[in-house]
Amino acid sequence: MRLLASLLALTMTLDFAASQNAPPPPVEWLTGKQREAALAKQSTWLPLLDRSTLSIGRYRLRAGGKDGQSPHDQDEVYFVVAGKGQFTAAGETRDISKGDLVFVAAKATHRFHDVTEDLDLLVMFSSAVPITGGMVAAPPPTEQTPFPENSPRGATRIFYWFGPDSAGQVAMQYGRARWKQQYAQFLSKPSGQRWRCGENFWTTLDTNMPLVIGGTKVPIGLYYVAMQNDKQRGLELVLLDPQQIRKQRLDAYEVTKTTGGLIIPLKRSPAQPSAGRLSIELTVTKKERDRGTLEISFGGNLLRADVVMHPHRK
Repeated sequence: MRLLASLLALTMTLDFAASQNAPPPPVEWLTGKQREAALAKQSTWLPLLDRSTLSIGRYRLRAGGKDGQSPHDQDEVYFVVAGKGQFTAAGETRDISKGDLVFVAAKATHRFHDVTEDLDLLVMFSSAVPITGGMVAAPPPTEQTPFPENSPRGATRIFYWFGPDSAGQVAMQYGRARWKQQYAQFLSKPSGQRWRCGENFWTTLDTNMPLVIGGTKVPIGLYYVAMQNDKQRGLELVLLDPQQIRKQRLDAYEVTKTTGGLIIPLKRSPAQPSAGRLSIELTVTKKERDRGTLEISFGGNLLRADVVMHPHRK
């Protein structure tokens, strides 16, 4: 029975590992000969590239043909490789021809029509989520104000798997704030004030195993995350108790009203390349068991703290 259980656990572990997607190659090639051969087999739409951040294809319409597409949920760009016709989007109609480029926002109604010469179009779709929510897009706050959130959020996680059980994990979720030059002053000049470390809703850290981050013990639990630049100690993360925040009914934009919390010192160095949006990553140190780093990239800044994990090993 023990042997059978061990074999079953091993099988589940291998199946789990096999189910994980391998990272895509950093470079993909499609030669002209490959493209032309594929185009000969496809009459209207030919996918050329499909990545998590971008997809590209060729769309062709014969003269007099009908464009039957409906609005998409992604921003897209059309580049006219050849042909002539007309294009209508958001109630505006224009002539199009070779060399023209058109941007169409997600969900906007659009179509090609009155095609007088065969159209050959290069189409690019972005998987980035348009920022349509939050206080920027919403009306001024009243007694009750809804904020539909479509702003991009990031997540990072370290997960222990011993098959068939997990021994622990830690995860962070955060709003991917766009870098602005005024943030440089906060990062370089100590003020003692706090920043939400993200945008819109609170940045969170959730762990079901004890941690030590930057030398500070972090018990199992859920935390709201802030950042401060202390006049004596420098840049620090602050892990706040959500129960206290809820009692005060504080939104993340009121982070300056918070006090206390677990203090985690950060080391600052130049970031390469510069991060146009906030990026938070939990990494593991392959040569040292249960060791890793917390890395925060924002603008030209890289903020780091060492992480020690204490998973539950049977």
